[in-house]
Amino acid sequence: MKFEYQIIKEHQLIIEVVSGQITLEGLADKTCALFADPDYDASYVGLADYRHASPQITRTELYGFAKFLNENDLFGQSKWAIIADNPMVVALTQIFQQRMLDTDLIGVFSTTEAAAAFLERPVLLDYVHDYPVI
Repeated sequence: MKFEYQIIKEHQLIIEVVSGQITLEGLADKTCALFADPDYDASYVGLADYRHASPQITRTELYGFAKFLNENDLFGQSKWAIIADNPMVVALTQIFQQRMLDTDLIGVFSTTEAAAAFLERPVLLDYVHDYPVI
């Protein structure tokens, strides 16, 4: 699994782009790298773009990952929009959303416009289009 992220302080926005095979280890590495970044702020909203990713993770592993985030103060209480087009990624993302303590903080979308509206950050469209741009 490959991932990149960008923290845009002036817009209080985090953009992640994930590609390749999604694994539990990859999700954990991605999350730990983000949390360790000195510019990371748990109050920022985020977009996770999974349009170039495919799942290699079980439902049980996903439950464990959701539990980890629910128990971690670094995740915060900010909204995260997830963009996906692979049906299995969408299904697993919805399962993940249902396991979060506050399901209203996670949204699953197929367009950047819908994700930007959910996050209340129209500026997101300057950074992410029909394909990831970082």
